Amino acid sequence: MRVAAVLVLVWSLAAPRAAQATVPETGPAPRKLAVVPFYAPEQMWRLYAPFVEFLRRETGEPWELALHPTHDALVEEFCAGRVDVALLGPMPLARVAKRCGGVPVLVALGPTGTPTYRSVLLTTDPAVSSVPALRGKGIGLFRGSTAAHVVPMKMLEDAGLPPGTYAPVFLESQDRLVAALLAGKISAAGVKSALYQRVAKEPGLRALATSGPLPNFSFAARPALPAATRERFTAALLALRPRSRSEDAEAVRGWDDEIRHGFVRPTPEHLAAVLELQEITERLLDAAH
Repeated sequence: MRVAAVLVLVWSLAAPRAAQATVPETGPAPRKLAVVPFYAPEQMWRLYAPFVEFLRRETGEPWELALHPTHDALVEEFCAGRVDVALLGPMPLARVAKRCGGVPVLVALGPTGTPTYRSVLLTTDPAVSSVPALRGKGIGLFRGSTAAHVVPMKMLEDAGLPPGTYAPVFLESQDRLVAALLAGKISAAGVKSALYQRVAKEPGLRALATSGPLPNFSFAARPALPAATRERFTAALLALRPRSRSEDAEAVRGWDDEIRHGFVRPTPEHLAAVLELQEITERLLDAAH
């Protein structure tokens, strides 16, 4: 293993065996696509395998899916040059931009067609009717996540609950935060608004607070990625119009909700908002220690 602390699950979305036999061993090296681990690995696999198949077909390049257990592991592999493109939330994007020059090339659109999302602070605790009532309670967090770590901490702080006034409980993905909530193992947790919309009808699940708009997830490319590969990648996704063309809506039907509403090129304001969030993050994490 190149990095002992990193568990990388790579699936080569290969063509059928008969087609493989015609591919010379000296063919192009695989392109690695990584996705920030906001779900459990099996869920990530199910939602992003069809997307990688689309990239292989539309770009003509041998894209592979690489899954990482943590934000830190993904950032490490990206900055080591072992990931070509990664789908990142604001915090991981800020880290790769500052650490190794990662470049945002596309921003995902949300269900309403805007390149933003929100964090939602949830509870199932019948004794909790407001954010201040979470004092002394167990709060589920997904370390390094914007929607499930940084912004929930900011919402708690804004309600008069700085670090030390609640018990942080770190779990490994946002869907595991929801599972812990539904099992009564924690009193509250923050998740991305798209995930909340999928689980909103679960018995006892309630929204306590919703953040303001946040810069949506971006595809970032490593600086040394060939320009031709970058352009084929972006062109394939910018051509999709799933909100207005039925054939495109069908093409993305099996994809994760995070990436099936279309894409736009990032504006300078997008990265500026990301870096501003990182400053807030550093302040909150310093206070937590």
